Amino acid sequence: MKVGWFGAILIILLGTVIGTLLGQIVGLLLPGGAAHDIFFKGVSIGLKDPLHLDLSVLQVIFGITLSVNPLTLVGLLLAIYLVMRFGSK
Repeated sequence: MKVGWFGAILIILLGTVIGTLLGQIVGLLLPGGAAHDIFFKGVSIGLKDPLHLDLSVLQVIFGITLSVNPLTLVGLLLAIYLVMRFGSK
């Protein structure tokens, strides 16, 4: 099965979302401590406060934050592997 670039991006995005959700579930099951914090909270990368652009007629607000835990990376790597293995035929 051949997937285009849009399908590949969608599969990779889905892999990261599933990995993040699994990390949240693992974090809920672990008792409090360092392991709980790593899986449940993870690392947040991005803008803490959104950027505001006010042009009087138009106001644009932009902000993005990525929450990464170990299973997010596993999901990302698995999705990349699947796209490269099955999507390029």
